[in-house]
Parts: sequence; structure tokens; C-alpha cells
Amino acid sequence: MKLYTTILISTIVLFSACNTNKDLTLFKNASEKSNAKNYSEALKDYQEIINEYSDSEKAAESIFAVAAMYHMYQIPNVSREESLKKAVEYYQKLYRLFPKDERAPKALFMSGFILANELNNLDAARLAYMQFLDKFPKHELANPVKMELDNLGKTPEEILQQRTAKK
Repeated sequence: MKLYTTILISTIVLFSACNTNKDLTLFKNASEKSNAKNYSEALKDYQEIINEYSDSEKAAESIFAVAAMYHMYQIPNVSREESLKKAVEYYQKLYRLFPKDERAPKALFMSGFILANELNNLDAARLAYMQFLDKFPKHELANPVKMELDNLGKTPEEILQQRTAKK
């Protein structure tokens, strides 16, 4: 019985080590593919990490990388609008799944920024920004978030006119 338990524990440890190595290998491969501008293949590797190794130390970083690729329109055969929606989806996913990750505040900010300035979805942007201020009131992006909220829906001309009038 003791031998059986030892073998079982050894097997579990071995498989755990293999899984950890696989996610790190996938992440390294994804990064190399992204650097080589092979975004479709990088996306597959990042998504495998996200879906198969969600407890990996590289999961949050993979989600952020996917969001950034969509935000920069690097995924072929995806419309501009769909790419931006996917970027928001992944930025919000990072915040939702990893709220304590160092990238979580930036991800929440970016989702609000894209919603406001690129998708013109002001209600959703306002919610993202309010959530940011609620969760990260002292973060370095808190002041830019407040400025974004103050200027939601305004044209650049209106913002300039408002600033000129204050002087």
C-alpha cells in the first residue's frame, strides 16, 4: 500500500511538472511567433495557455498579449470593429479572472478607453471607468480616468473650448 501511494504521488508530481513546462514552452513559442509577426499562430498558442492552463503563471500575461494583438489589429481577417470588441473582451477577462495581477488596472483602463474612444459605446465606457475608480482609486491611471469621464462624448473641439474657457 505504501508503495502504491508513493507511485501515485510521484506520477502526479511528474504530470504537474510536465504541464508547467508545457505552458512555459507555449508562452515562449507564442512570444517568438508574435515577435516574428506571425500573429495567427501566436494567437493559437496564447489561447491554448488561456484555455488549458488557466492556473499558469503565464495565463494573465497571455490574456493581455491577446488583447493587445486585437487592439493593434494584428489578427488577420478580423474587421476593425470586431478586433476592437475582442480587445475589450480580453482586457475585461484579464481584470475579471486576475483582479490582483499587476496588469489588471491597465486592462480595465484600456477596456474603457477603447469603448469610449474607438467604439463610441459611452455607457459601457462609463461603467468600466467607474469600476476602475472604485477598485483602483490611487492608481497612477486614476487621474486620466477622471479626465476621460469628464470628457466622455465630447469632441476634441468641445474639450479645447472648455479648457480655453477655464483660463
